[in-house]
Amino acid sequence: MQQELFVEEKTLNSICVNAEEYIEQYVANNVNYEIVNVNDVTFKAGTKEAVHSWFRLTPSYSPELVRFFLSYLNCKKDEIVFDPFNGKGTTIVECQKLGYESIAIELNPLLFNVTKWTLNWNYDIDELKKINEEIRKKYSKYSIKAKELDIETFEKKFKVNIPKIHNALRWWKADVIKDLLLLKKAISEIAEPNTQDFFNIILSVISLDCANIHRNHPTISFDDNHTRNILVWEEYELNFNKMVKDLQSVQLLKDTKRATIINGDSTELSKYLHKKVDKLITSPPYPNRFSYIHTTRPQLFFMELVEDATEATELDVKAIGGTWGRATSILQKEYLPPNTGIEEFLTYIPELLPKSLLMCNYATKYFNMMHEHIKELRKQVNEGFKGVYVVGNSRLSGVEIYTEIILGKIFEKEGFNFDKVVVFRKRGGKKKLYETGVCISL
Repeated sequence: MQQELFVEEKTLNSICVNAEEYIEQYVANNVNYEIVNVNDVTFKAGTKEAVHSWFRLTPSYSPELVRFFLSYLNCKKDEIVFDPFNGKGTTIVECQKLGYESIAIELNPLLFNVTKWTLNWNYDIDELKKINEEIRKKYSKYSIKAKELDIETFEKKFKVNIPKIHNALRWWKADVIKDLLLLKKAISEIAEPNTQDFFNIILSVISLDCANIHRNHPTISFDDNHTRNILVWEEYELNFNKMVKDLQSVQLLKDTKRATIINGDSTELSKYLHKKVDKLITSPPYPNRFSYIHTTRPQLFFMELVEDATEATELDVKAIGGTWGRATSILQKEYLPPNTGIEEFLTYIPELLPKSLLMCNYATKYFNMMHEHIKELRKQVNEGFKGVYVVGNSRLSGVEIYTEIILGKIFEKEGFNFDKVVVFRKRGGKKKLYETGVCISL
């Protein structure tokens, strides 16, 4: 899909309001940049496209942006497209639809599993409908029997367990979690292994949609006093019907190529990749204190992908940009020095350190871990490699963090070409917060 590119600075304000001050940093750092016109690059565009709409992750980018970069990087059908920060799988789902071979890595067990389940389109739709009707009958039967039971009696009678997340009955009203668990039980008893993945996607989605939460952008928070009438079966059925309709459309596609998703750590690529890659389209976490683990906690616990809070918080310690629990407490103790060789690029330190040790350490941990990732990537790419890292700049304790410039310089240090920054989106309503693509090659 070819997109028109705009490179003249006079088009700047039509793309990114108030960007002039920010662009000065590119000039000061001798960074090539280009202003590009892509339509909706946010997760919202994906909610209107088949398969991409199955699971919502608000920090994700749009399928249109993937199509734009497949063209921009001149990706060929015989090359391997790689996404080391998979998220909900937008890159590899789109590659599978378009027939590009693709591989992705994801640390978060929920996002890994949801992507793995989402990549399976080989279902008999009539069989799914028959299974769905059997699930409905069993769920209805269970629901009637469970209606008047208290939680403790309910757990014993139906041999189910309330999710082990702290304060579970704050996350879900008692009648709602009962219905969710009964639906999960009915699915496990009726769906065969070859269809379980399809229904697991729905369970992952509605376990959050039926929770007592505000869905902020991009985080979630408790909504203790809401008056919503949460109807579990209706939420389930809505998702089932949408997914069946999407399957009917993607099963008509020609020349699709099954993508590969790996559960692993992007700072240790050598452990997981067994072939070298040619192109890369990804969006790593930003240094903005957002946690992909924290915002998926209800689903991680409901789907029994973590055992306890310790396991969840340790995932955040391992995650690039992780900011929850012990990941934060570790950074409050003493100054974290930059990795050898990247100190000169972390120009925020003199200003940020006196203001906040925690914020300074947080940013440095982020760039140290991205440095480890970049060193690993260098071992895993073919000659002629091209890639793009979609990132946003950040502001910590009032100090600007020019993420794309710092990452570009780290890439250069590790032997890549830092070709340019493409600027394509202003984020939110705050001044000088932008989304950009760091374009690299070898």
